[in-house]
Amino acid sequence: MKSRYDELRRSSWSLPDGKQKLAVLEEMIRIADRYMTEEDAYNTRIRYFAAAAEAGSQERMITAFAWCLAKYDQSPGAYSQHEIMWYYKWVIGMIWRFPVFTLEQIEAVFEDFKRRCMEYGYSLRPYYHKRSVYLLSRGLTQEAAACYKHWRGASRDPLADCQACEQNAIGHYLFSANQLKRGMQAVKPILDGKLSCRSIPQATYSEVMVPLLKLKQHEEAVAVGRKAFRTIKGPQYLEEQGVFLEFFTVTDLPRAVKIYNETIRYGLESKPSWERFNYLLSVQLFLKEWHRKKRRKRLAEDGRVTLGWLEQEITSLANAFNQRNGSDYMLTYIADKEKHMHRMIEAFQLRAE
Repeated sequence: MKSRYDELRRSSWSLPDGKQKLAVLEEMIRIADRYMTEEDAYNTRIRYFAAAAEAGSQERMITAFAWCLAKYDQSPGAYSQHEIMWYYKWVIGMIWRFPVFTLEQIEAVFEDFKRRCMEYGYSLRPYYHKRSVYLLSRGLTQEAAACYKHWRGASRDPLADCQACEQNAIGHYLFSANQLKRGMQAVKPILDGKLSCRSIPQATYSEVMVPLLKLKQHEEAVAVGRKAFRTIKGPQYLEEQGVFLEFFTVTDLPRAVKIYNETIRYGLESKPSWERFNYLLSVQLFLKEWHRKKRRKRLAEDGRVTLGWLEQEITSLANAFNQRNGSDYMLTYIADKEKHMHRMIEAFQLRAE
């Protein structure tokens, strides 16, 4: 079986991110578990983490990570401490995005990560960063603000994101907290070309388009939108694609149709998650505007993706998050998003006239 494992490993290097690559890596994991060493099984799962994230299958990464963390705890000297903590940082940023995980489970994961940071000598900067975003998703703005303050005050160390990613994250937090002008100031070094990395400025474009519209900086928003139109591809960017869909629903409906037709399959294939919820909410806002003028052109999946179906799916996910979180915040979240969308459409139409 070693030869089969090596054959799969060679083929995996040339495969694009997606389902096929995940299937290859999953077969490698099965072979390593049964016929090879524990170290082989561990290292194969480490490769699987990034592939699962890039394929938009973060829930698979969580399962694989739990296996690796258990093995690390059994033999901490055999594996890289920094590597396991780096991927643990990913996990605390995504576990809350799945309503299947309870508040108790989420809190336990955050606290375990925090304990390990302190025990291993790492800064709590990533902990406070990820926790602030999680708290905002529950509408806990004061608690999130406290974490944001701790995040900005904590020192940077090898566990921190690169400067470009972290500056983008600061902008994301401020936009989510509706501090739009401060958010634009935070991402200005990125938009000016002073900070960049593999995913920045691409990911920043989706952050700033809607805030620019809300700030009535229409020309700047349109310029960014046109520049960013083709920068984000693949199922790992499902929530960002929803943002693009909303933006072009306001500014360029034919282009919104193109984005919808290209991305709806990702939304239909996605697991119940924060990303699926936000993407389908964006689709709903798009379809309401599309149907407002009774257009006859057929859209992709229009036999399945109807306003009635979307209402059921969005309500189901909102109820799942509300039940998990012990609140009705998701209803407020939906209402605020619809209100802002209508305001932007009206403002943009008045500007065009």
